[in-house]
Amino acid sequence: MQVLIAKIVASYNPAHGQPEKTAPSGNSGKSRPIGWFFTPVLGPLLSNRWLIGIFLGFGLIQLILVAVGLTGWQCPIRSTIGTTCPGCGLTTAMALMVKGRWTAAVEMHAFAPFFLMVLAPVAAAITLPRQYLVKLSTTVSLLERKSGITAITLLGLILYWLLRSFIF
Repeated sequence: MQVLIAKIVASYNPAHGQPEKTAPSGNSGKSRPIGWFFTPVLGPLLSNRWLIGIFLGFGLIQLILVAVGLTGWQCPIRSTIGTTCPGCGLTTAMALMVKGRWTAAVEMHAFAPFFLMVLAPVAAAITLPRQYLVKLSTTVSLLERKSGITAITLLGLILYWLLRSFIF
């Protein structure tokens, strides 16, 4: 059965049946010219509980402060340069989502639902047993490496910021 599954998986590989390409001897080890695009960011972060705890702690404090109507930490880019950053309004939008005001949240910042979905595995990573944490981290790293979702999200966030800043 495993052999059959391996053959099916191999047949979906675009390079299936083609000769294997080897890197030239002078290559520095980079297999793709845009390898940075597929570099995992969230996956390795998930494997470090202390780092997750710090990020999650500060993020939840900020979210709670904004949700109860207190002033949280101000955006350093907005306070120094005077212009909005790609993440400006994201905390307020996420607080609106937690309160159940989804339409207002998406109007405030369109990426709020995505960041709330990313927050779920990060929060789960704190409580997971080590074996499941390794599986989650590996799976997320593989997803990031195969799809480039981290770079796509970052580029989308920057494009959204440019549209919001200069057109709307």
